[in-house]
Amino acid sequence: MTGTDGGAPAMVSIQDVNKRFGRLEVLKGVTFDVARGEVIVILGPSGSGKSTLLRLVAHLDRLDNGRIYVNGHLVGYEERNGKLRETADRAASRARADVGMVFQRFNLFPHLTALGNVTCAPVNVRGLSRKMAADRGRDLLRQVGLGEKLDAYPSQLSGGQQQRVAIARALAMDPKVMLFDEATSALDPELVGEVLEVMKQLARGGMTMLVVTHEMGFAREVADRVMLMDGGVIVESNTPADFFDHPRHDRTKSFLSKIL
Repeated sequence: MTGTDGGAPAMVSIQDVNKRFGRLEVLKGVTFDVARGEVIVILGPSGSGKSTLLRLVAHLDRLDNGRIYVNGHLVGYEERNGKLRETADRAASRARADVGMVFQRFNLFPHLTALGNVTCAPVNVRGLSRKMAADRGRDLLRQVGLGEKLDAYPSQLSGGQQQRVAIARALAMDPKVMLFDEATSALDPELVGEVLEVMKQLARGGMTMLVVTHEMGFAREVADRVMLMDGGVIVESNTPADFFDHPRHDRTKSFLSKIL
């Protein structure tokens, strides 16, 4: 599968994706590709479909229509005679392992230490030995600045530290793409910077990232493309400079006038 420009294969390809919850159509034919190593920041008002889109890429919700590929593979489905069929749980788990997701809430296991949280999935899903998982977990916790907190429990960590453990936990699965769904919005303002710095380090290291956030400084500095979603569609997609300084659509201009 190639990207929209016919060049290198897209790391993520989102094709005509629709999603309903009851009578509410949350996504309406969303289509775009994400190149390997590209960072896309998605902005938009509440209810615009941003978080739902990320959950579909991670196969945490089911598609109603369309296809999502990660690294050339259908996520959560197999195609037979032109129709999609959801894969078995084990196969879906393997496909989902290529996608790391960090949520607004940290969702750490309270009974496990920081290292225990990071090593749990590699052992139980990837089948790594406990020693290999622990060695990798220590390296990742040091990478996010928590090398001295290996044995701390979530209740002993600040919100920013818990979110950095959550990032390390996602990275422990060696994902092909990282999804961030409002990863800093539940943090006290003075803790936001430490999480954004880890995200910037990942971007500089070449990680493919889809980021839903209200952090405009991060979007300007780190994104390759910034998108505005509203009403279940992509309203505008452009480079940070053009998106913020020369928006084309009235809806984008209105959105930016309220948040900048």
